[in-house]
Amino acid sequence: MGRSISSSSSIFSLIFLLPYIFLLSVDLFGANLRANAVTQLIKTACDFSNVKDFCYNVLGNDPDAQWATTRFSLENTTIVLAETNYTNIARKVLTITSNETNPEFKQIYKNCLHQYLLLKSDFKNLIHTLEFNGNIAQAVEGAQLHLFTCMDYLTQSPNIANPFAQDNENMASFFELIRDISAIPLE
Repeated sequence: MGRSISSSSSIFSLIFLLPYIFLLSVDLFGANLRANAVTQLIKTACDFSNVKDFCYNVLGNDPDAQWATTRFSLENTTIVLAETNYTNIARKVLTITSNETNPEFKQIYKNCLHQYLLLKSDFKNLIHTLEFNGNIAQAVEGAQLHLFTCMDYLTQSPNIANPFAQDNENMASFFELIRDISAIPLE
């Protein structure tokens, strides 16, 4: 009789633990899938890029990039990701500018905000250039001008805090990545 209670208890424990074991194995499986999600197209693009780590971080973790099968679709995905990043940065620049109380800081931030607002139309130009087989490198140069002007405002005033430094670097990396992808022969 003692054995049947012990057996029942073991079976009950196993049944009780089975869902947890299943959930743990699914999570490990998902982590394994994420670790191996870099396609050959992304690998080729990132290995060629001057911003290799940034490329693997951005495209290796983006579900849409995983579905890209041509250079065109990878460029388009990268431009869309860059535009999303731009939108978030522009909101941050607007918020910081609006809330700044120091007039000297506020003026520099306004100048930077103006450059970010001008940058908006450059993303439309990048998509248009991509769709009509234009010169992506030239379109990227035009977009970078606004970004570098903002960066220049902030570096010319070293006594002014630069709350956008990392954001500007990320944006510059996106532009470099877009240019690099357009330059490699993937097809």
